[in-house]
Amino acid sequence: MRTRNFAVMAAAVVLAGLLAACGGGKNGGSAPGIVIDESNQTKADSVIEVKARNFEFDQTEYRVKTGAVKFHFVSEEGVHGIRIPKTGIELRDGQTVTVTFENPGEYEIVCNIPCGTGHTKMFAKLIVEA
Repeated sequence: MRTRNFAVMAAAVVLAGLLAACGGGKNGGSAPGIVIDESNQTKADSVIEVKARNFEFDQTEYRVKTGAVKFHFVSEEGVHGIRIPKTGIELRDGQTVTVTFENPGEYEIVCNIPCGTGHTKMFAKLIVEA
């Protein structure tokens, strides 16, 4: 019995170490050339407001130029949030973040709060142009 308890504890310690080594902060990490300022003290070159309603965003595509962009998220109907994978951007209703894009690129915007039957179809595209 004592050996089994030791084995379970050892496995838990190893698993905890592996999970810690993976990182996995709340934003999932950002790509090189993307700087996030959650304090919003960076002067933004442009402002983008992303609005969500049940199972859709107000636009299918958002275009910005490289440089500092202030993102503001509003959930107009239902409970939604946004995540832009590979950028580190993750917002809930009413939140704002300033992001500096140093390079052009394309990113998917997804709802990160399970919101019902249309949740899996709730996405848009962010296009960063030079």
